[in-house]
Amino acid sequence: MNRLTRALIWSRLTLPGQFLLAGAVVMTAAMLLVGSWVSSRIEQAVVQNSASTAALFMESFVSPLGQELAQHDALSEPAKRALTEIFEGTALGERVVSYKIWKPGGLIVHASDPSLIGRTFEPSDDLIQAWSGRIAASYEDLTDLEDQYEASLGIPLLEVYSPIREVWTGRIIAVAEFYERVGILDEELSDARRNSWLVVASTFLASGLLLFGIVQTGGRTIRDQRKQLETQLEETRAVSQQNLTLRKRVVSASSRATAETERTIRRIGFDLHDGPAQYLALAALRLDGALPDQESVSRDAKEVRKSLEKALSEIRAISRGLALPDLDALDLKTLVRRAIEEHEHQTDMTVGLTFVGQDSFPLDFSQKVCVYRFLQETLSNSARHADVADATVVIETTSQTLTILVKDQGRGFEPDTALKLRQDGGQGLLGLMDRAQSIGGNLTIQSRPGDGTTMHLTLSNVENST
Repeated sequence: MNRLTRALIWSRLTLPGQFLLAGAVVMTAAMLLVGSWVSSRIEQAVVQNSASTAALFMESFVSPLGQELAQHDALSEPAKRALTEIFEGTALGERVVSYKIWKPGGLIVHASDPSLIGRTFEPSDDLIQAWSGRIAASYEDLTDLEDQYEASLGIPLLEVYSPIREVWTGRIIAVAEFYERVGILDEELSDARRNSWLVVASTFLASGLLLFGIVQTGGRTIRDQRKQLETQLEETRAVSQQNLTLRKRVVSASSRATAETERTIRRIGFDLHDGPAQYLALAALRLDGALPDQESVSRDAKEVRKSLEKALSEIRAISRGLALPDLDALDLKTLVRRAIEEHEHQTDMTVGLTFVGQDSFPLDFSQKVCVYRFLQETLSNSARHADVADATVVIETTSQTLTILVKDQGRGFEPDTALKLRQDGGQGLLGLMDRAQSIGGNLTIQSRPGDGTTMHLTLSNVENST
């Protein structure tokens, strides 16, 4: 099973399942570690306790016979015979299968195996511990060179090292080593190991089940909460989608209303030009014919003539302001150039134009009107208020958005104070912002007194928003 397969299986498990799998691995390893340590400590304690008991028992027999080793490196013949009689044909001899008496330096001065007497061996750790005054013992550890006979017996033995002290001074004069049959000890150790493993395993199992129950409860709570969150998320998505649909409908309705309003305004402009303006021009012409002698014209007639000319001029100006060019047939570049050329024709400003991005960008009629009015208003503001001779227009298009930037290095202003209705009733920048937002666009203003002005108009691709 490769790593990817394991990761896939792991990801499909629930939280309690992941805990159960990971906890089983961790707790099994911990149980083995702790169980081995506890079992080892119990075994050491049982062995040491048995060794201490056996050593005290043996000391009562061996210590009196070994006192002469304080002065000599060998036992006398009577002492040897006494030891032989103790370990042969007695109950003690049935328990102790062999024995050795050590002198410093690893010298065996007496042993149940005569071939070892007088030989010197490398002191073992237990022997060194006995020379320091402590009883040392090991169970079924017959790997030393001098243990060949005992190992050949093939039975479990308790190897005990007991220091022999001089009676009057307490000085250690020798070490008695003996090997005791441990049938009962072996059963005790088996029971101790079994009980220790049962206790450790039961403790870890109970802990694991308790933790699993807690995690299972927590996992169930998390699953319930997750289902609730998923339900709420679905509801939120549905509401969001509904809001998006409603927003698109509102923008679409606003765009249609704006387009219809602009067409109506344009028609009114044409009607003013073709209707009242023509009648006023005709009235002025008839007045000139009725009053041929200009010198004899009365003051009232002159006032009438002046009023007619003023009214005709204002109606024509209103007609020009209301009547936009035929925007339906214009693409983005032509529309922008038309607005800039009209502004340059009416003023002495020079407007720099830059296109960045795609060659074309689809616009509906309301967006075209918004772009045209935005350029009209911002360039007119630059000419009237910024006190500059030139401005810059940058058109940037992507597959999603259209951004129009109009920038001048004029006087600048505080945007917050400019976003309100003018005293003459005009909406100005506030009207531009409302117009852009009504069709899903956005208008931002960057300006500061003495630091010029930058206007950003952003519109979305009408084809991608439907």
